Amino acid sequence: MAQNEDFYLDKMSMIKLKKDLSRVFPKDSQTNSAIASGMVKAAKPLQTALKGAVKRDAKDSGRLWKSIQTFRAKRLDKFGRPSVYVGPKVKPPQKYKNKKGATKAQRATNAKAREKWISEQAGFYFYFLEYGFKPWGKGEQYLGMGWLPRIAASHGQQTLSLLYKSISDVITSSAKRKGIKIS
Repeated sequence: MAQNEDFYLDKMSMIKLKKDLSRVFPKDSQTNSAIASGMVKAAKPLQTALKGAVKRDAKDSGRLWKSIQTFRAKRLDKFGRPSVYVGPKVKPPQKYKNKKGATKAQRATNAKAREKWISEQAGFYFYFLEYGFKPWGKGEQYLGMGWLPRIAASHGQQTLSLLYKSISDVITSSAKRKGIKIS
């Protein structure tokens, strides 16, 4: 499991990175955007490994394989830090979004149509493939594939090393654009 794996990060380089971030990006929102863009770039090995596992192990993997993406969380965590996820992203089309001035009945109908659309998409059944399921709560239980812990354990260190490099690249390019010298 990924929780038991030992990942190595150089503490001094992370302290230097934090100081550079505060020099180049004075606002927290700018710092969070820089960290998140670096995290998205660093998570590419996880995304490619998960896509490969889906393509190799799932029977009908076409739409599910296409839906595996790296994306930011909409909100910051409770400590004010950005988060990045790797997995299936199911985004309903524009026609299912609520329009301004829609009545309560129209919104309810729209929500039902959106839920139906999402349940028909490929990302919806990723949960069942990963963790398994027991149909109707009885009978034979189908075990999940268990891709996420294996991929996190095998590609975790590579992702962490890419994280430092990608965030420092973002800092360097922004500092060069703003004319700030970084040691």
